[in-house]
Amino acid sequence: MAIKKKTKDQDVTPQLTNNEEVNAKEATSTPEKEESMPISIVQRLMHEMEEKLSNKFKNQIDKLKLHKAKEELDEDIDYVEGLEEDWLEVPVTFFAFSMRYSIHSDRRKGQEVLPPFGEPIKFKPLIRHKRPGRGKEVEVVSVSSVSVQSAQVVEYLRGHSLFGIYFYENMENAMNVDSSWAHKMVEAQRSLARLSDMQIVARAKQEGVSVSQSPERMRRELSEILAKKAQEQHERTLNSKLKTSMIDDKGRSITEGKIA
Repeated sequence: MAIKKKTKDQDVTPQLTNNEEVNAKEATSTPEKEESMPISIVQRLMHEMEEKLSNKFKNQIDKLKLHKAKEELDEDIDYVEGLEEDWLEVPVTFFAFSMRYSIHSDRRKGQEVLPPFGEPIKFKPLIRHKRPGRGKEVEVVSVSSVSVQSAQVVEYLRGHSLFGIYFYENMENAMNVDSSWAHKMVEAQRSLARLSDMQIVARAKQEGVSVSQSPERMRRELSEILAKKAQEQHERTLNSKLKTSMIDDKGRSITEGKIA
């Protein structure tokens, strides 16, 4: 009996079949389960992490607060020391020929300058007295005053454009001031306050005022010139009215229904 020779293909096929069966078994076999961490432990770890972050954040906040508190304390100390240096044991008194007067600002070098500490400087009523006026007129002069114990405020008032015009550091000057002249000076100052420094220089050249000085000095000299012109104009007007006035039987002049 003849024996059939096995071919190469017949030998390989059964082997592949066996491998496929092994792979199929491995694929269908149940994988090993990984050990899981209990929820309680996970929660505890998360809580610990949150607590660490919270403590770190709180420490940073505390450091910032401490730093800020130190800065504020330093500022307070500097402020108090500044007050001690600014305080005057003996107050300086200023007088204005007005029943009530207050200073809210000044104009220097074209800029509005407020009083130190930003508060208006208020003069309070001090005295009222009568003095002879023009002709038979009696003039009532009111004087107000303010006592200052701040070196900064004193310096501000002494450098004010109306110092020596509307308010003084001497009560006698305030009581003896020519109110008509002072009012005209104030009016001139107010009209010049609207002008810039460049316009002041141009006006000073027109009026023959030296421009080789500060704008404040030019404003002061210009105010005096304008006030003097206003005073002269007032006197000319008054004299003109007197010339055309009528004399009554008692020797008094009657001008526009008024007896002088």
